[in-house]
Amino acid sequence: MKKIISFILLTLSLLTTAFADSVRIIDSGDEAYHVRMQLIESAKEEIQISYFIFAEDNTALEVLALLRKKAREGVKIKVIIDEMFNHISDEVGAHLLSENVQIKNFNEFNLLKLRRSIRYRMHDKMLIIDAQKAVLGGRNIEDTYFDRATKNYDDRDIYVRGDMAKDASNYFNNLWQADHLKIFAPKKAKANMGSLTLDKVENNFFAKSSRSSFDLSSWESETTEVESVELLHDPIAAKKTKMIGTAEGLYKLIDNAQSSVLIDSPYLIFTKELKQTLKNAIARGVRVRILTNSLKSTDALLPQASYIGQRKKIVRMGIELYEYFGEDSFHAKSMVVDNKIAAIGSFNFDPRSQNLNTETMAIIKDETIAAALTKSMDENLAIAYKIDQKGKPEGQKSRLPGASLKKKILTRLIQYLVAPLIKGLL
Repeated sequence: MKKIISFILLTLSLLTTAFADSVRIIDSGDEAYHVRMQLIESAKEEIQISYFIFAEDNTALEVLALLRKKAREGVKIKVIIDEMFNHISDEVGAHLLSENVQIKNFNEFNLLKLRRSIRYRMHDKMLIIDAQKAVLGGRNIEDTYFDRATKNYDDRDIYVRGDMAKDASNYFNNLWQADHLKIFAPKKAKANMGSLTLDKVENNFFAKSSRSSFDLSSWESETTEVESVELLHDPIAAKKTKMIGTAEGLYKLIDNAQSSVLIDSPYLIFTKELKQTLKNAIARGVRVRILTNSLKSTDALLPQASYIGQRKKIVRMGIELYEYFGEDSFHAKSMVVDNKIAAIGSFNFDPRSQNLNTETMAIIKDETIAAALTKSMDENLAIAYKIDQKGKPEGQKSRLPGASLKKKILTRLIQYLVAPLIKGLL
């Protein structure tokens, strides 16, 4: 009897420590492209996609052509795009609708609901395959996120295989059913023109793919098994409620930090909640380091203009503040807590992500992945400078090194004339 009880206890112990998810960090834009395309190609039952920006350049059209191919094979295709940044043409959209590729817009413009239409956006960035595999991160569907443009984004994704992908699929399904999502169904478009566009793209894409040496199976064999991956997301609603969902989850991780918090955030504007959370952490002796864009590298002057005036205060709080100084634009959204917890997703540490946008983050509790993410984050410090107590870049003659005179003037005008009027919307 004792042996039976011992066997049962051992079995339960193994079950509770079993690894449910395998993950891998994706830093390279080229790798991020190939992983996405081959995951889509591998789908057997359903593909779920949600993105803030969906362009109509080479990358976007190749994705759409491949989705059409999978739809023709009987795979269910559902795509959610923020209406404000859905750049798929009416012709292509009408053709995809006829091919059973379903596309919905998030928060379409409505004059009667003008405030909601402008303020609340879907910032999620997810690809989910058969509710078994998922890619989350900072990348949108556009050439510049995959090293395929003249100026690109330095970004980061996380690949997850296992339970979290099922959670992401459930969240996607609930969002899909929400009233504030509407079918993207162009009425006057010539669907045959869209067909010709995708036919040409498909022929070029498959000719190129036949020459690719990237092998998804081999790549997946190098994933890391972890004990748990949690998906943080915001509630399903047309209007986001302040400080719940993803922001609340991330701030709780910081609240529980004991030794260190490392943050990558391309757009950095302190809210009162973030300021207090980090202030409390520093008071406990927690080291806080943040990397964000410099004026030279940023792609967004509005948030940068608000951030510049906060630099001195941020450093004097006791935070190690660095600015990315590379030729590309910094776009990775990540966090490491106590060298044990890694977070990768779409959340920026600013008012929009905290209070207005829908956001998703994968939280991985694993020291190996935390170490790998820390290494990736540290590598960007080689192309960054530190901000000193006076709010100036160390070792630089200018307060805004590398930025053009035009960019400096525009930023200062926005900082003093525009930013105060739209505080909280940046």
